[in-house]
Amino acid sequence: MNSANRWTWVFTFLPRALTLVVGLAIVGALSTSMPRTTITLEAGTDGGLFDVMSHQLADALKPHGIDVDIVNRPDSLKIVDDIADPESAIDAGFIASDATKSDYAEIKQIGTVMLAPVYLITHKDSDIRDITEFKDRSISLYPIGSAAWSACDYVLESYDIPITSTQAEYGNGQKIVSNVSSGLTDVGCFIDVPSGTSMEYADSITQALANADLRFIEIPQAIALQSRKDFLRPLTVPSGAFNVHPPRPLTDIATTGASITFVAKDSLPRELVTMISNILAEEYRGATSANFAGELPATNYVNLPVFSKARDIYSNGLPWMYERFSFGTASFLDKFINQYGIALTLLFLFLSAADVAGLPLPYELIVGSRPKRMRLMIDSIDRRVQQSGRLSRRDQRKLAMFESGWRKNLQGLMVLRIN
Repeated sequence: MNSANRWTWVFTFLPRALTLVVGLAIVGALSTSMPRTTITLEAGTDGGLFDVMSHQLADALKPHGIDVDIVNRPDSLKIVDDIADPESAIDAGFIASDATKSDYAEIKQIGTVMLAPVYLITHKDSDIRDITEFKDRSISLYPIGSAAWSACDYVLESYDIPITSTQAEYGNGQKIVSNVSSGLTDVGCFIDVPSGTSMEYADSITQALANADLRFIEIPQAIALQSRKDFLRPLTVPSGAFNVHPPRPLTDIATTGASITFVAKDSLPRELVTMISNILAEEYRGATSANFAGELPATNYVNLPVFSKARDIYSNGLPWMYERFSFGTASFLDKFINQYGIALTLLFLFLSAADVAGLPLPYELIVGSRPKRMRLMIDSIDRRVQQSGRLSRRDQRKLAMFESGWRKNLQGLMVLRIN
């Protein structure tokens, strides 16, 4: 390729190439700013507390066009491991357990939403008066491997009380209360909502715990137990928590409680973090017997990294874009500005500086170079015609495009002159 042809090629195709690159960049920016509208949650036992909370969250996300898939596994202690696994399809879930330090790089918390007491119960006619008397008694628990089972196992083991499968019955909170009140098992241990929780599930379990056939057993060393497990906190179930008069329980009950925290993969998109944080703030900011109003959700109850966006939501509320636009529009703008805001600002500053300095802008360069590019194209066609003695179809198309472009320019000039 000689020098003239090389310059012809450069001036002819460089603007097109630049336009193509800019177009692809715009398409890429738009595609990467599209919001994600699906999430997979892992919950514990079907009908258990985590399952109820997960379905409640799913119902709140649905009006925003966010689809939630819920996967149940009775051994809910493993939920945090599935979330931390990069190969797992699980995005997030509620946990009531500690996470290993190796998981810290893979997961973050959106916040603790509930302080759920550990309830130790027995029948009112039972001779059991102290937690140490749980030894060698039949017991009802959540399924083996669940977070509630693990907490009870830890509490009882701390008092040298082993859990034997031959003396145990398993089920959710409602089933455990039923087993103890009916006399199927001597005692029960489970984690469930504190009184005052504003969710339909809480009404039924509160009513079950108000059963006059139940008696509550204290965990007197709750502070010592908490010092060995980050997710546990000393709590008191107040007298009258489930029924004021006659009071159920009859007296204040010292116990420990689990910090129920929503955690997710570190890669969870900011738009989902935003919506989930806002929903959790609306659902769990009320007072219960375990916390004051406005105390939850909180990000300082468990030792896990925090999504900064969740902390912002709890401190400042929902961003204005999400208040004024639909989820799809708001999240698109949010992601686009967050990802490309700096680049757009720098581009704007560069173009402004170029304009002030009197330098030609990119559009002006492309338009201003058109006559020269057309001249080079005609010269190139002329040389090829002289060499071959004929006009190729390719060159015919180029000339037709050239003629069409000049006709439009002439028509535009005539309209301007008439006006």
